[in-house]
Parts: sequence; structure tokens; C-alpha cells
Amino acid sequence: MLTVRSKKFIQGDGGWNRIAWMSQEMKLKLADVMPESIYALMPTEEDTVDLNELETMLTQRKHPIVEQFWKDGTPVPLEIPGPGEVWPEDKHLLED
Repeated sequence: MLTVRSKKFIQGDGGWNRIAWMSQEMKLKLADVMPESIYALMPTEEDTVDLNELETMLTQRKHPIVEQFWKDGTPVPLEIPGPGEVWPEDKHLLED
């Protein structure tokens, strides 16, 4: 729980704007560290547990994840390289 309370929590991945859903219990425990703007937009199991409903809800609530990380209103899976592989956006660094 201490990691989540860090000001640098997943900062490199988009921070709180990257989190699209969490349990109501976790949301209540983290209320004092979550930005108010995100807290109000964060769905829990009390809102939905259905992925299609979640997508619709995030879009309707104008959750930052939609504008910052989705393409054309659709979630985009994160491409994670395997061991020893380079992140796709860093491949240009190897071309020199």
C-alpha cells in the first residue's frame, strides 16, 4: 500500500490517469492520496464489473484514460516487450 501512496506512483505509465477501475475498498483506502478529479471519475464494482459497460462509463465520465491512452475511443493494449527486448518506442535508439 505504501507504493501506491508514493507521489511517483506509476508516474512513468501515466499516473492516476492510467487507472480505469478499482475496488470500492481500495478506492476508499486511497481517497486521501488520489487526485480529487480522478476519484470522482473512478468506477468500482459498485458501478460495473462488465468490460463493455466499463468502456462506456469511462467515455461518458470523460476519464483521462480515454483521451490520453485510447485510439479512436477504443482501448489499446500495452505492448510489453519480452525479456531482453526493447520497448517499441525505443527501437529507434538502436538504429544508430
